[in-house]
Parts: sequence; C-alpha cells; structure tokens
Amino acid sequence: MATSVLLLLIALLLHDPLALVASPGFRVGLTHVDSARPFAFTERFHRAVRRSWHRKEVLDAKMSLSRSGIAASVEWGDGEYLIDLAIGTPMLPITAVLDTGSDLTWTQCGPCFECLPQPSPYYDPSDSSTFAVLPCPCPSCTGIPTRCTLRRCHYNAAYEDGTISLGFLATEALTFGRNTSVASFTFGCSTRNTGSLSNSTGIVGMGRGPLSLPSQLHPSKFSYCLTPFNSSTTGHLFLGSMADLGGGFVHSTPIVLSPTNYSSSSFYYLSLQGISVGHTLLPIPNTTFQLKADGSGGLIIDSGSSVTSLEEAGYDILRKELMSLVHLPVANQTSTGLDLCFSLLPGSSSPPAMPDMIFHFDGADMTIPPPNYMHCDFEQGLFCLVITGTPGISVLGNYQQQNLHVLFDLDADVLSFVPAMCDGL
Repeated sequence: MATSVLLLLIALLLHDPLALVASPGFRVGLTHVDSARPFAFTERFHRAVRRSWHRKEVLDAKMSLSRSGIAASVEWGDGEYLIDLAIGTPMLPITAVLDTGSDLTWTQCGPCFECLPQPSPYYDPSDSSTFAVLPCPCPSCTGIPTRCTLRRCHYNAAYEDGTISLGFLATEALTFGRNTSVASFTFGCSTRNTGSLSNSTGIVGMGRGPLSLPSQLHPSKFSYCLTPFNSSTTGHLFLGSMADLGGGFVHSTPIVLSPTNYSSSSFYYLSLQGISVGHTLLPIPNTTFQLKADGSGGLIIDSGSSVTSLEEAGYDILRKELMSLVHLPVANQTSTGLDLCFSLLPGSSSPPAMPDMIFHFDGADMTIPPPNYMHCDFEQGLFCLVITGTPGISVLGNYQQQNLHVLFDLDADVLSFVPAMCDGL
C-alpha cells in the first residue's frame, strides 16, 4: 500500500509539479499595509480611501480598454493587505500585496535597472538554484500581454496609481507559512519599477486568470478573514483544505462568470439583487447591479479596495434613506474623499445609533453592522458613510468585510461567508 501511494505521488508530481500543494493546504497571516506605520487612525482611514479611488480608476480604465478590443495591460494599483512568503533556494523572505483584482505574481529582482525601496533585500535570481527563465513562446506567455525578446517573455504591467512594473516571466520555488513549498511557480521578475508598492516587494495575484496563484496551484478553494480596520491584530489567508468556514450559519451565493473575451474574467462577480437598511427594503430595481452581456456593470468582491462603490442609481436611493435616518446636518466638506458625511453634535462621544445594512445576494444575505459601513471621526466631528456612488461597475470593499470569513469555492464557483473573530482563527 505504501509503495502504491508513493508511486501515485510521484506520478502526480511528474504530471504537475504544483499539484501537491493543493492537498495539505496552508495558511498565512494578513497585515494591513499601514499597520507598522506611525499613522493615527484618521490618517490611516484617509489613506485607505485614496487608495480605493485609485483602484476604482484603474478598474474603469481596464474595463474600457477590454471592451474596445485592446489588450489591457493595466492592472490594479496599491493594495490593502500584505502577506509574508519566501522565494528561491535558499529562501529569501519577501512581503507582497495580496490582490484579488489581478493575476500576475511578481517581485522586484536584482540587479535592478530601476527599483522602488522595499523593506527586505532585493531578490537576485543568480543566488537561487531553483530559478529558471520561462522560454518564449510558451503557453504561459498568453496569460497577460507580453512580447518575446531574446527568447524571454517580457511583460509590462501599468497601474493607475503610477506604479509600473517591467520585467520577464520565470519560474521559481515559493514557500508559504513554515513549511509549504511550491516548485516551478510562474512569476514576474521585475527589473524596472516606478510608483508605489505599499511598503512591499511586489504583488501576489489572486484573480481568476491563468497566471494567478489559485490558477497555478489548483486548490479547490481559498478564503480570507480580515480583522477590524483599526486593529493591530493579524488576519489570515487560507488555501486548499485549510480553507474551512467551520461552524455558524454559512451564507452562499454563486460567483457569476463574466464574458470570457474581456479582461473582467479575472474578477469575482456576485449577483447583488437588493439592499435593506434595518427592516426597510430599498426600492432599488433588482437589475441595477446586474452584469451586462457586453461586460459592463455588475459587482465584484475585492479584498484590496477599502470603500464599497455602488452603481449611482442604487447608491442615490441608499443615500436618501440614510439622510432620512440620521438626524444630523449634512457636512459640506470634501476632505474625507467620501460623498456623505454628517456633522456630529459638539461634545459627542459616541456615534448615532444605526440599524444593520443587508446586501441581498442571489441566495444569501450579507449583514453589515453599523461600524462596517459608517465611520465616526470625533477629531473632525464627522459621521461618514463608507460607501460611494459610481457609474458602471460596483465594488464590495474590505471595510464592509471586517470580521467576515469569506470563502471562494473555485470548483463550484460559489462564494460563502460567515461572521467570525478573524484574529482568533
């Protein structure tokens, strides 16, 4: 029996060097990009809002390019959460942005022609015994816009916040957690970079495209759990068998497949059919957030955007309802980057009482408690809605996902979620 199992494992490894990682699974910690920086909570919140606007701008640009028939090399910009992993043999620890909105995993490589500052030494391929250049042409070169030069598969990833990564595709060993290693993982070796990397060394792409981490490792599922925004505790990413929501009442909704000929096929779309505030179901037509046949509209769930943005027709109805509930004057200000803020009464020490908000998805209700959709800033005397209006595509951001364990079943195309104390998982 032992010999048969060994032969089976060898056969699996020869067929697919990444197949073994899906069986045991692994977990890694998630830390907020500003958790180690000396920012007050208000400044940390404002920085997250600005990053969310950058991400929404690049999403709009990417969708516009793809619908016009142009190969979109535009990816996401700054992210919100970082994971620690290691690359190469011997292992070099690196810290990367976790990004469910893009596919390519890349890190800065030395010697660099132009590199951004990062918190750890630059990865030098010549120091690793497991590094290999990916020859061009090859099937992996079709996952993102690339060009063949000197038999290397060169890529150019442009981000709306000004970050640009130029490099070539290669394979290397990656290590997650304490002892989970992955051989021959295709990644981007970036030798010219400008812009911002959120105090990291690169990006780990968790999208649906062929070069993303889930697509290469073939786990049946992955999940994440994000700790509260103002907490210094650590959240978690789980892959494979360790992605388990455990007990509690689990809600599940289908992941909607987007048109395959668009770049939007990398995103995780959900069918949002309505919104309630307390016991009041808002009069929003259930087609407002629907993904259209041309790839426009729809709602994606994104770990890297803080602020949720909703299609304007639905947002305007939500905004009107909240204005009728909050008996405070609307603040005439723009410093927060948010659309709807109220002026707190002088001397206020607690936020106004608010009901839960409920997002009604196809087959599942997501209950969003008041602290996950309203931000109280006593320093500036403001009480703000952490949801904005936008034309076109809508985004479910991470501010609304605090202390929510979210699982992506990649085999069944189902997203499930359950409230959880994320720092205790």
